[in-house]
Amino acid sequence: MPARILSVVAKSLLALVLVCAIVIGVLWYRAYWPGETEVASVQCTQDAPAWTTQSPLKVMSYNVQYMASKNYVFFYDIDVDDPERIAAVENANKIVASYPAEEDVHWTLEQVAEVIRSEDPDIVLLQEINGADDSRTHYVDQVRELISKLPSDMYPCQSESPYWKAEFIFHPNVLGPVNMKLLTLSRYRITHSVRHQLPRIARNFVLKPFYFQRAVLESHIATDQGQTLALLNTHFDAWGEGTDVMRRQIARTARILHRLDTENTPWILGGDLNLLPPDNNRQRASIHAAGTGDYNEIPELGPLYERYRGIPSLEQLTSEDSSAWYTHFPNDPTVAGPDRTIDYLFYSDQWRLLDAYVRQEDTLHISDHLPLIGVYSFESPAP
Repeated sequence: MPARILSVVAKSLLALVLVCAIVIGVLWYRAYWPGETEVASVQCTQDAPAWTTQSPLKVMSYNVQYMASKNYVFFYDIDVDDPERIAAVENANKIVASYPAEEDVHWTLEQVAEVIRSEDPDIVLLQEINGADDSRTHYVDQVRELISKLPSDMYPCQSESPYWKAEFIFHPNVLGPVNMKLLTLSRYRITHSVRHQLPRIARNFVLKPFYFQRAVLESHIATDQGQTLALLNTHFDAWGEGTDVMRRQIARTARILHRLDTENTPWILGGDLNLLPPDNNRQRASIHAAGTGDYNEIPELGPLYERYRGIPSLEQLTSEDSSAWYTHFPNDPTVAGPDRTIDYLFYSDQWRLLDAYVRQEDTLHISDHLPLIGVYSFESPAP
């Protein structure tokens, strides 16, 4: 090849590298990089009422898996280099997908709306709901569409905060913008909301802004006694095994709860914690035997159960009927049904639990998580 052609090729390659570096640099500079504590978005109608403390409060937590349905095995659900797992996908007449079809997104939105309509909770804590600028779900504004499917006066208040947001993700199964959020819907007036950044998995300097920014969304609800109660919505890291990130996320959350206790503010925490319960490793043993998950041997969730009451309770998790409290049904086709508990509701000492359950029977086809519901009464007003 003539020297002149080699020179042109080299210069072209160099120019391409420079353009790519500039593009990545701009995206990095513009990427979502939240502070440790930030004011979160709140929308309320002017006539949104305060909660009457003599009334029960029903709270539902639900990871809706970005409205992707249960029709797919996604690239992160299994080891795609394992021939047996790929064969299982094919035997289940499914494919390893990067994202759902748009019709499945709209179908799942209708199913989630029906669950909310029929349960009629006062507070809804949703995880993995996507914004209108998320390419993986065809730029559907899932918050807006979900609310449009509910009675117009059902939830006059909402608060949301992103925890995976970027103008472009270079992963080959994404290659587009993302905007995944926490969403809290409330029948009662939200006075203010705060976003707390959770500790991050260690990443190199370049990748950090493009990865998940896990968070706790703390929303305060007005009451008829003049004080507020706090509803906390969260989604912990999903790939923390072998690191201390889950322990650090628990510790950060515990500090938030301790502050609320010190302020004598009643609170309820709900979400997908991606952690198995401290049940003497019963669930961990069966999951590891099946090769369908990897969790640290010492359950990081222990400190929360040592200090606070939770749904499910440890008694329920170690009972003969513990499967009734499973909240996760993996997309892995070798798993026949819900097989673990990783979604929880914890609550402060001011509450008495009236009822609690996992809605399993008619939700297995909607998401890889199941709705978790708690009904509470207010025990002792703050002095």
